[in-house]
Amino acid sequence: MIRLALSDMDNTLIPFGQPHVSRRTLSAIAHVREAGVEFGPSTGRDYHELLRFFQGDASAFQTGIMSNGKKIMIDGEIVALFLIPHEPLQRLASYIQTVPGIFLNAYPADTDSTNPVWVIGADPEEIPSFQERFKFTPIVADRVPDVPMIAATLAVPGGEACEHLIRTTISDAFPELDIFSPTPHWYDIVPHGVNKASGLRILMEKLGIGPDEVMVFGDAENDLEVLQETPNSVAVANALPSVKRLARYHIGACVDDGVAEALEDIARATKAGRLPDFMRREDAARQQG
Repeated sequence: MIRLALSDMDNTLIPFGQPHVSRRTLSAIAHVREAGVEFGPSTGRDYHELLRFFQGDASAFQTGIMSNGKKIMIDGEIVALFLIPHEPLQRLASYIQTVPGIFLNAYPADTDSTNPVWVIGADPEEIPSFQERFKFTPIVADRVPDVPMIAATLAVPGGEACEHLIRTTISDAFPELDIFSPTPHWYDIVPHGVNKASGLRILMEKLGIGPDEVMVFGDAENDLEVLQETPNSVAVANALPSVKRLARYHIGACVDDGVAEALEDIARATKAGRLPDFMRREDAARQQG
């Protein structure tokens, strides 16, 4: 039986750009938790951003994976925390300042609801569109401040040539960091080896549960590794083709509250002591095929 359900946020639980999750989603989370299944995020977003998405209801994300595996929480307590090392991040910032069309954003661990972010290497005209998309307060700087950083990203207003540079030259030049894209023109930066999958392994160990007791919902590149950690991997209908190929189960699109519908199904099935309908249907079709 499923004991823990984890969901990516952007374009999985909530359409990108929407201010908060739907009422149906909040209701489904409450119902699945009442049925005895813990729910939480598996996301690149951090605590204050999640608080905004869940309209201040912290009960919806007491246990889960935040900041792409850099922060793990159980029952509202941080049980593991991995900060971005300053030295390679500063070297990356210095490199980025020589490359037009890419700028770096550094997110302090000590933050608040305004989401302050140090922005390095940006043309001032490039910042507003990303500021609006990702809801941060920019602080333009020449260097990365030597304070604890929970996250960092690369914004890419410069197009395909700049994205190719990130995926090849820049990624190879900074082996201490892993760089990947959860959404177009935006790249997350994490310490090498830290990701949603490593976060799930920590969660399972501390909760004393196995991979077959976990369900993970996802849609994007940064979900691939964590989806491989459990046989109960689920792709929303709008997921990337690579995610759909990997996932064992498939549900409705994010804009149609696909995850909320699946959570409602899980809640009913858990109370009845059976597998959810969407899992049974797809398993049966697979056996017949």
